[in-house]
Amino acid sequence: MTQLRTIQDYLKQFSNELGTRILSDFPALQRFEDSISPLVKQLLRRPFPAQAIALMGVAKRWEQHHTAAIVAECGTGKTLMSLGAIHVHSDGRPYTAIAMVPPHLVEKWAREAIQTLPGIRVFMVDDLRNGGDPKMPHGVNEVRLQGKRIVRKGLHTTLTDMRLRKSY
Repeated sequence: MTQLRTIQDYLKQFSNELGTRILSDFPALQRFEDSISPLVKQLLRRPFPAQAIALMGVAKRWEQHHTAAIVAECGTGKTLMSLGAIHVHSDGRPYTAIAMVPPHLVEKWAREAIQTLPGIRVFMVDDLRNGGDPKMPHGVNEVRLQGKRIVRKGLHTTLTDMRLRKSY
C-alpha cells in the first residue's frame, strides 16, 4: 500500500470511495431534473443554473429542519443563493429575515440584498454598545443604495421602539 503523506495523497487515493459515501449519506435535496420555483424568476439578479439548484436545496432543507448551510469558495454566489433561498422559502408571503454578518461584509450584504430581492427594505443595527462613538451611526437604521454606496436613509429608530410598536 502506498504511504500517504499529505491530505492530497489521501484524497487522491480515496476520492471515489469518499464521493460515493457522501452521496449515499447526504442525498441531494434538489436535482437538475427537478423543477425550479417560479419565485426564482422574481429575483432582480438571476442565479446561474447550479446556483438555482443550490438555493432550491436550501429552501427544501428549511421545510424539514431549522438550519441549512451553503459552503463554497469565495465568488461562487453564496449571498445570492442565500437571499434566493429566503425568497423561495417565503412562498410568496411577506417575510422578515435577519442576516448575522461579519462587520466587514455588512454593507456588501445590504447592497446585494437590495440588488436581488424585489421590494426589500434593509435595516442595519449600528453600534448599540454603551453609546459608542458619537460620530458613528447608532440604533436601527434603514439603508438604501445610492449609486454603488449604502447610505443610511429612511427610518431611524431603536430596538426598544421597534419592540413597542406593532406597525414596524
